[in-house]
Amino acid sequence: MIKKSILLLSAIVTSVSYAALPEYNAPEILARANITDGYNLPPLSFLNNTSPVINDRGDVAFKLMAVEGVNNQALWVKRAEDANGKIIYVAPEERFLTEPEAVSENGKIAFNLYDEGVTDGLFVIDTKTENVDQVLSPDNLPIQFYTYPQLQNNGHIFFRATDDNNDRMYYDFTGSKLNKVMAEGVESLGIKTSYLFRPSVNEGGAVAFKARTGEKGQWDESNPDSIIVLIPSTDPKLPSPKVITIARDRDGDSHSPFLGFGNSVSLSKKGYVAFMGLQEGAKKSIVLAHDNTLRTLAVEGANDISEIEMFSPKVNDQGMVLFRAKNAEGKRGLYVADENGMKRIIGEGDDVETDLGSAKILSNPNYPGFGGEVDLNDKGEIVFYCLIIASPDNKELGSAVFKVTPKRLY
Repeated sequence: MIKKSILLLSAIVTSVSYAALPEYNAPEILARANITDGYNLPPLSFLNNTSPVINDRGDVAFKLMAVEGVNNQALWVKRAEDANGKIIYVAPEERFLTEPEAVSENGKIAFNLYDEGVTDGLFVIDTKTENVDQVLSPDNLPIQFYTYPQLQNNGHIFFRATDDNNDRMYYDFTGSKLNKVMAEGVESLGIKTSYLFRPSVNEGGAVAFKARTGEKGQWDESNPDSIIVLIPSTDPKLPSPKVITIARDRDGDSHSPFLGFGNSVSLSKKGYVAFMGLQEGAKKSIVLAHDNTLRTLAVEGANDISEIEMFSPKVNDQGMVLFRAKNAEGKRGLYVADENGMKRIIGEGDDVETDLGSAKILSNPNYPGFGGEVDLNDKGEIVFYCLIIASPDNKELGSAVFKVTPKRLY
């Protein structure tokens, strides 16, 4: 096993140039929920802080909280070749459905069905055929919960599990073998972690995540946190992955520019890593790691950013990072940034076209107009969830999922 620490650098955010970032078309509505007059959804369907995902083909998926007035959660998908999206799976009664973490390029999604204290295991749905297969059962396995399942094109499913002792561990499931990659409370790959956070996996099998080091149960913020990437070994004599520490906080490295990190990271196919850092003055920042260098792309208090919201940034293979933030007026918005600049894509109060005509994204100081995670693919396409009102009468039109496409795709 080889350990490597990437040099800690923190570039200063200065005035930015927007030349390298694409121009975007107007947002396209994909679905809307509003009691009886929804769009591309059955009546009495319900969305709440939905986190849509998009792959490089342009397939989009998200979870519904209720369908046709019944509290059954469901999975909605629009494939790139389809004119409209639809519900392709409805969960059984008294079972919750995990948010889709990703859609593989061959159109498959992994998910978990669960209830309080009960899990049914891992399932895979083919968005083309709509067939659902149970690929992993909890029978005879010390697993209580399966979270963040991510399916790769080669059929591997990476997920975080929680066992009977409430300890978390990472697993890689190949369809015939369940391989434990790392676990809390014991030394794994030369690291002893007290908490493993949400992982991000790319098609090469690399895994990026935040880890808190320490003895079992030592979850206090005073324990050191690190951003780590596991790179699969190509040498059969060294089956363990290579461990790369991208960054450490000041609890683990007194010279670190970071007081802490956000809980989620993003990893692209080419190895770009994006994460949220907490820097001097408790200012949150968006950081891009690549080629042994860390670059701060955005920081609170600069370039009209008053607050970076606590949601995972998303990075693509062009090194462009998508994140949620508030401007100087306190209005939430979606921003993209790379090492050349930063751009606001859309925000609260902005105009959008819907199936019912002109509308606006809700802008209310007492209630957020955006919700859930946002997603970005390698073409620069963006999907997001928001609340919308009619323009100009401000009539509530419900919640919606939109896609934004660059005028020039990568």
